[in-house]
Parts: sequence; C-alpha cells; structure tokens
Amino acid sequence: MTSAGLELQKAMLAALKADTSLEGLIEGRIYDRVPPKATYPYVTLGSSNTYDWSTATERGSEHLFTLNIWNRADGRKSVLRIMHAIEQLLAAAQLRLDGHRLINLVPQSSQARAEDSRDGYLGVLRYRVVTEEIVSPSS
Repeated sequence: MTSAGLELQKAMLAALKADTSLEGLIEGRIYDRVPPKATYPYVTLGSSNTYDWSTATERGSEHLFTLNIWNRADGRKSVLRIMHAIEQLLAAAQLRLDGHRLINLVPQSSQARAEDSRDGYLGVLRYRVVTEEIVSPSS
C-alpha cells in the first residue's frame, strides 16, 4: 500500500495541473522543487504534516499542508487571483487516491504578504485533509 500523504500529493498536483483557469494564471508552473531561474508567478508545495487519525475500526490520516503562491511583477493582486483560483478548484475537487479514500478537504487559512527577502509577494493556503485507508476484502 502506498502512503496516503504521497497519494494526496499526486492527486493534488494532477488536479492543479489539469485546471484551465489556473493554467491561464501560472502557465503550468507548479513545483515541488523550484528550478533555477524559474519564471514568476508559480505555485510550490509547502509544508506537509501527517498525523494518525485512526479509529477503532478504520486506519486513517490527518494531513495539514500548505500551497505557496509566489510572484513579483503584479504583486499582491496577482497572488490573490491565483489563490482564489486554487480555492475554487479545491472546493470542487473530487480527488482520487490510490488505496485511500478522501474523507474531507477543508481550507484552514489563507494569507498574502510582502516577502522582502524574495523581493515579491507570497500567498499561503493552508488545508486540512482526512483520509482513510481502503481495506480490500480477504479472499
């Protein structure tokens, strides 16, 4: 069985990369690791924490993760547009995780701020996700 966190990341990336409205804003620039001299704006996978959320009958995980939105040229306005597109996309997303069931995907907070050390703006979207392991019936 694969990791629920890895399956969640794969499903999130696939959903973000497939969305045409987001594509028009960031042109496919969604990174786990930012390449040298990357063009702005772009989205990166931020921090990710996974906790046991098992019950007496089900194995489950709680995932807290962030998506970071970076820009320079259009600053805060562009970051807020991209954040809104991601929020709309994830609110309607039906993510499929191999070996796991998505129980919920809930936004926790959002923030847009000047990031002086990077000469630009940073948007941060924080989410809480709960997953359950799918157990195959024994043969």
